Amino acid sequence: MASLVTGSSGFIGLNVVEALLARGDEVVGFSDTPLPLRALQEFARLPGKLRVVEGDVTEPGQIDAAMALHRIDRVIHGAAITAGLERDASDPQRIAAVNLGGTLNVLAAARKHNIKRFVHVGTGAAYGSAGLLDGGLLDEEAHTPRPVSMYGITKYAAEGSCLRLGELWNIEAVVGRLAMVYGCWEYETGLRDQMSLPLQALRVAARGAEAVAPSGGELRDWIYAPDVASALVMLLDAKSLAHTVYNIGTGAPFTLADWCEKLRAAFPGFRYRLSDNAAEWNVIPLAAAGRSPFAAQRIRTDLGFRPEFLLDRAFDHYVAWWRAHPD
Repeated sequence: MASLVTGSSGFIGLNVVEALLARGDEVVGFSDTPLPLRALQEFARLPGKLRVVEGDVTEPGQIDAAMALHRIDRVIHGAAITAGLERDASDPQRIAAVNLGGTLNVLAAARKHNIKRFVHVGTGAAYGSAGLLDGGLLDEEAHTPRPVSMYGITKYAAEGSCLRLGELWNIEAVVGRLAMVYGCWEYETGLRDQMSLPLQALRVAARGAEAVAPSGGELRDWIYAPDVASALVMLLDAKSLAHTVYNIGTGAPFTLADWCEKLRAAFPGFRYRLSDNAAEWNVIPLAAAGRSPFAAQRIRTDLGFRPEFLLDRAFDHYVAWWRAHPD
């Protein structure tokens, strides 16, 4: 039997596919764009077996055909458009079609093909205005999401649909809400309107230039992409789940200045400053407002999740990986 990963050519999808292949699983990657050649080459050396299906989650027949052709018994659904302000205004229909409509299509196919476990890749953007706390941590039970962006609105609607239809259709559906992800396999796909701040700053550092970023020293709950993949695979594997929604974070937030200080030590000539003038920024956030860090106790207690890559180890690993992948 195989696991289906939607959005497999994207940032999160590639990390999930790699994690599953590394332990010898059979994986079917479903995406509307091909996997990068470098990823295919590296994945071919892993013990698992990968089949790639090109298709669009907004086309019900395509996702149904992929499940019919391969013996799928579990799904990690990561296909999404991570939209910024401009796309919110210019193309809300497509955002909704992919993030919500695509989720409904994958769920319907999962019902038809008797899928056992459905892991929906959610987002901290779902918390929206509820995510701005004064020194607190965002908790799955204590804080009811109030999304404000089209990305957050459609993703929150999608996770609610997963849980409701999972209950009605006897699918074990679970949501993993991701903190701010950065790391391996992050690249421009046309579906993410802004790269993570750590990657943007790294690119400036590699040029020996000056990074200008938003002012403020807020702690951000960035989480390294391989840790996200590990957590999602834990949700996929769990024999039973005490809850249906899990924050996926580290519990160890850091500031952008913390990251830039490490870059300054590693890249001679790099410098940075923080500014209130958005016109100066060359390290630009996806959303104007930040978000408080996650409480990550639930996934730790229920599944034993412990991130392997906190700031120091993640930085060293990522810089080495990035240098080995200049393309």
